[in-house]
Amino acid sequence: MHTLPPNISELVRTALSEDIGSGDITAELLPDASMVIAAIESREKAVICGIPWANEVFAQIDNTVRIEWSVDEGELIEAGTQLATIKGR
Repeated sequence: MHTLPPNISELVRTALSEDIGSGDITAELLPDASMVIAAIESREKAVICGIPWANEVFAQIDNTVRIEWSVDEGELIEAGTQLATIKGR
C-alpha cells in the first residue's frame, strides 16, 4: 500500500499558488452565491488515483465544497464511469 507524503497540504498549496496565482478568471463568470453541482466522469478505462489530492485541493480552495466519490482509490473503472459529484460555490 502506498502512503501519502506527510506534506500533502504544503504540496497542494504550492501547486495552487503556481496554477491560480492571483485568481481564477473563469470562476468570476459565476455569481458568488451560485451553488452548483458538477460530475466528474471518466473518458477512458483507468485506474483511480489521486482522490486524497483532489480532496485536499477542494479543502484549500473552499472547505464548504462537498465531494461524494462513487469510486475508490486504486479501483479499475470503465470509460463513462461517474467518479464523483461535487457540490458548492
